[in-house]
Amino acid sequence: MGLRSLAFVVLLASLVGACALVDPVDNRYDIIGRSLAKARNESIFLNLVRASHDYPLAFTAISQVTPSMTNTSSFALPSFLVGPGNVGQVTATAALSTFPTSAPGRDTIFGNTTASNATAVSSNFNVATQETGGFYDGFLKPIDLQTLDYFIRQDYSRELLFWLFADSIELKANGRTIGMRYDPPNDYGCDAKDPRHLCFQDFIKIAIAAGLTVQEVSSTSSAGKAGGSSSGKDSGGGSSGGSAGGSKSETTIYARLCFDPVLGERAQLQMGQTWLVMKRFFDVSLAGPKCESHWDPVKDTQKLQPDTLNFNVGPYQFKIVPRSAFGVFEFLGTLMKMQRNQLDGRQNPYIPPNRDDVGQPPILATGQDDLNVITVVQNGAADCFVHTWFIDGEYCVPENATNTKRIFSLLAQLIAIQTAASDLSITPVVRVIQ
Repeated sequence: MGLRSLAFVVLLASLVGACALVDPVDNRYDIIGRSLAKARNESIFLNLVRASHDYPLAFTAISQVTPSMTNTSSFALPSFLVGPGNVGQVTATAALSTFPTSAPGRDTIFGNTTASNATAVSSNFNVATQETGGFYDGFLKPIDLQTLDYFIRQDYSRELLFWLFADSIELKANGRTIGMRYDPPNDYGCDAKDPRHLCFQDFIKIAIAAGLTVQEVSSTSSAGKAGGSSSGKDSGGGSSGGSAGGSKSETTIYARLCFDPVLGERAQLQMGQTWLVMKRFFDVSLAGPKCESHWDPVKDTQKLQPDTLNFNVGPYQFKIVPRSAFGVFEFLGTLMKMQRNQLDGRQNPYIPPNRDDVGQPPILATGQDDLNVITVVQNGAADCFVHTWFIDGEYCVPENATNTKRIFSLLAQLIAIQTAASDLSITPVVRVIQ
């Protein structure tokens, strides 16, 4: 009976130990998080490739992920003989009849019901299309100043942001209007009427060197009361004061384009030799309005607001037409098409003499670790940040494409911002009620 007792104790200990097992979630949480991030990046990349082939964009969202794991373990005592082995007794005969006849000398039998374990792991997720009116209502609206300020505050390159968000620029001076829109291969943003032979990319550099940025001020008033006072902060929202009598207060944030000399000097140092060439064409000391200058946004709201971004620099009047989130995808797809097809702009639209650089994909003058706006390699690339395939082969974003990886983060944030059911009015004065 000693061996029988030992077997019983071992099985009982195993049964009790199994009750203490806990299903760990850290590994599955990590795997699911990485998988969702990869799926998001590949979805964005595939839409950029679609845009480069003039295919319609398609957006889907994973609304819910429900991972589950079921583990069923069973432990039981084996069949063994208890009592004297007297075959003359009915009870003993019945007990012996349960044992295999091939092993009559054994009184303990282990079967498939003694110990068993079954594990089932699954991940259920819901995929919903974003092809709705609410989605495109935000996705097709132009980028507003507050959204631009969001990205500037997150230390995105201002030059990169202006390339992504500025669709066209109009300049009025001395009764003449010059229009520039960068849309290769149809238009490289050069106006033949400009005596200085400046192009779209030149005005991007001038704007950066002049310190063009976004300024925000806020006004707080009690509910039911009109008016409010500006907080006077140079840039950035926030409350200015509280509400009287414990009533609910409302904070309104106003935004405008202005020029910050500190940002301008920093950009000029980053541009180096490029700025030494460019400053012959434009006097940035004329830039205005300055971000620290007085501004009455409440008075500005009483005027009719256009759907463009307008400001004056000395005798020059500028009008910037911003892109929508959809337009950003289309613009990046155009740059990918330029890289893939190696377009030569000198054979199509107007490009000033000795400006072969205009027909090439844009280069960031203030870039440090990466000068290209977007970098995509087709067929044969290795060590990819994100990878996808299309009708003409494989596509890869290399790990060293720093700006492209930042753009993926920006596009994910932009989709979330622009597709919310909120006020996305593109006016120089943006109001956000908190």
